[in-house]
Amino acid sequence: MIQFPRNLHNLHQFKREGQQFVADLDAGVVVPMTEVACDILKVCGTSDTEVIIETLADKYGSRFKILETFVFLTKLSEMGILFSSDPSDLEGSQRPDRMKIYVTPGVFESRETTPFLLSVANHSLITVLAQHADVYLALPEAENSQEVEEDLRVQGVQPIFFKNERSFSPAKFIPKDCDGILALAPLTVGEQIYLKFNTIPVILRLSNAALISHKARNTALERCAALKHFDTFACDASWTQDFFSGLVPDMRVFHHIPYGVDTSVFKPMNKTACKHQLSQALGNEAILQKPLIGVVPGLNSHETLRFLKKLRSANPDFNWLVIHSSLMDDFESDGCVNFFNIASQQDKEASPFIFNALDASVFPTILGSSPVLLHEIAACGVPTIVWGYAVPEDISGACRFVQVPPSLFDPVQPPVASISQELKFLLENPDDQKRLGQEGLEAVSTYTYEATAQRILNLFEELRNRPVRQSNPAKRRLLFKKHYNLVSGEIESEAYVLSRIPTPVDIEQAIAMTLLEEHTPMEVRTVLQSICQEPERAEKILESFL
Repeated sequence: MIQFPRNLHNLHQFKREGQQFVADLDAGVVVPMTEVACDILKVCGTSDTEVIIETLADKYGSRFKILETFVFLTKLSEMGILFSSDPSDLEGSQRPDRMKIYVTPGVFESRETTPFLLSVANHSLITVLAQHADVYLALPEAENSQEVEEDLRVQGVQPIFFKNERSFSPAKFIPKDCDGILALAPLTVGEQIYLKFNTIPVILRLSNAALISHKARNTALERCAALKHFDTFACDASWTQDFFSGLVPDMRVFHHIPYGVDTSVFKPMNKTACKHQLSQALGNEAILQKPLIGVVPGLNSHETLRFLKKLRSANPDFNWLVIHSSLMDDFESDGCVNFFNIASQQDKEASPFIFNALDASVFPTILGSSPVLLHEIAACGVPTIVWGYAVPEDISGACRFVQVPPSLFDPVQPPVASISQELKFLLENPDDQKRLGQEGLEAVSTYTYEATAQRILNLFEELRNRPVRQSNPAKRRLLFKKHYNLVSGEIESEAYVLSRIPTPVDIEQAIAMTLLEEHTPMEVRTVLQSICQEPERAEKILESFL
């Protein structure tokens, strides 16, 4: 018998003279449908078989009608009608002794909104991971799908293509006997809904650079509330988790797994020669006249300009190079402040030479900064002044540190005076420069993509060994989450009834809906009266469900 969820063809439902029909636009056929079958098609893309039976049995009075319709749909499926072939049946070149890892499609779909440096890091991680596991990556079909497929298969990744316009469940593309799901990009609504009831271990990559926006921080905050005990966050920066410490009941859901550094490329070079090359490339001989300080901002454009204006005013004897990897590069260089945006492969290849031209660097351990840049600059032996909430574990002994209060959503105030003081001290003490540079080299020498991939596989193994509690197929499925309200400046709790379009519901009603699945109305009334502090409110909520 057919099993759900299933990926549907491009379908169009209509009614004529009281009879319901479904037009399969892919197969080119029109099939008469019962009301039961139409209801199944509405939910089969996001719900599994048992949930569909439990949900519709209440409406139609028995399970028999549902099972009878399943037989009918099974025959249509065997004829290639209504349902697409099952991508999870892909055998590929899988080996029984290797893990099966599914990478969510967001990492590919969000490339246009992902900084180049982060895209490169994710690509490197996936390809190295594919050397040790069977990696499946779902991708939307495009004009160059064949070219993309050939490129991925050469690198050991098994692509699964789907059409964007079709209705499908994110669960549909997950291979059978999958050992883990790796989400390298923020989850879509559909993925969040599925993962709430999924029983496969999930590692969600929390990229610090992506958290520069409030939207990304809210997405991470929302996901915190939905984590199960076999889900976890893998942060690429050691300081990221500190910002969520007051919002997560168990900080053990965070694991620090940095991206790798190619130390055969990022390594110390002749500083004088690199400075001359940079001076010629920028057409700015002034770079040779003063110490050159690299600044990784981790701030929005207007905040970066304000920060640089203050730094420049406090330190007129330095030249400045702002290093970032942004989608929008709207900065203009002047005599003392230049900007280097790593936005292409050519920029990436020039990075080692530019980093080696620096006399020192300034890096923030705040949400929005790129730890990849920190590691690559350190690999070039550049001494670093770090300001932020916490000393980076990565190079804790290889930097001078200036602390500022943590803030998840409030504006960051860079400590310009303290940074200036540390810079002057550093540049006046060559021995300290040399020591910090050497310790930075040693600190990042162990950061390879091979090590990153192995740590992810080890984490999946640990998560797989945790017991799984099957979720109860409730009549109403809910998602609880926290969200930062920009208007009020407060973190609020929210609840949603999960459907194709999640519907917000009062948080107290959501609690009642959840409790009623396993408790008596009297028990729920007692809890609600305690929460609401208003007996009338508790009664009104219960009346809406009973």
